[in-house]
Amino acid sequence: MTEQPPPAPSAHALAVVMRDYLSYGESGMADLKEAVHSRKRKPVLNAFCQELRKILAGETPVPVDVINKEFQRRAEEDAALGDGDGGDAVHYDDQQAYEALADLWEYLDLTPDGEPEGADTSLKAAARKGRSQLLWVDGDPVHALKTWMSWRSLALFVGGSVVCTVAWAAYRHVDVGFLRGLLLLLTIAGFATAGIGGGALWLRRVRYVNPDAFLPAEEKPKEERR
Repeated sequence: MTEQPPPAPSAHALAVVMRDYLSYGESGMADLKEAVHSRKRKPVLNAFCQELRKILAGETPVPVDVINKEFQRRAEEDAALGDGDGGDAVHYDDQQAYEALADLWEYLDLTPDGEPEGADTSLKAAARKGRSQLLWVDGDPVHALKTWMSWRSLALFVGGSVVCTVAWAAYRHVDVGFLRGLLLLLTIAGFATAGIGGGALWLRRVRYVNPDAFLPAEEKPKEERR
């Protein structure tokens, strides 16, 4: 009897991913994306990502048999649990399987090399985008300025800055104790007023760029697997 060769690592990785993640529907897809983008990925996920890249690039054939066998296994498992008759398994042809894998590639946000986008890279890109938006927003700059500008906050900032600067300059040249105390108090008051006015302008500018800024993030509970 001729011994059957072991399955290729790629086919094994795809079968494992389908069994452990994809057969659970949307919750499994979300868990797979989180696992693929984690800092310490399992070796089977590395093999799966590379195999997915090779399939979509045409370097290896589409493993339709592996996909359909997993669909059949899942249907039989559901039938054993009383959720089906085992005969309603999904069967893909080559084109359908390729399109499904292409959609999966897009969902996982993989790079052209089959690697996930690193968390550090994503954070840096988001920071650069946010910084560029804070410096400039496309469109009419005059209209944008009129939209988010608050003349009261601007007056507080300018007035506080002037009072702080003048009072501090006078404080350094006055020797009378009572006047020095009064000038120091004016310096602190002017500095606080300028800080309040400038902070208010900055907050209005940020909220103009991103209306959802500083809002609490909504925590959505993960859908439990069956």
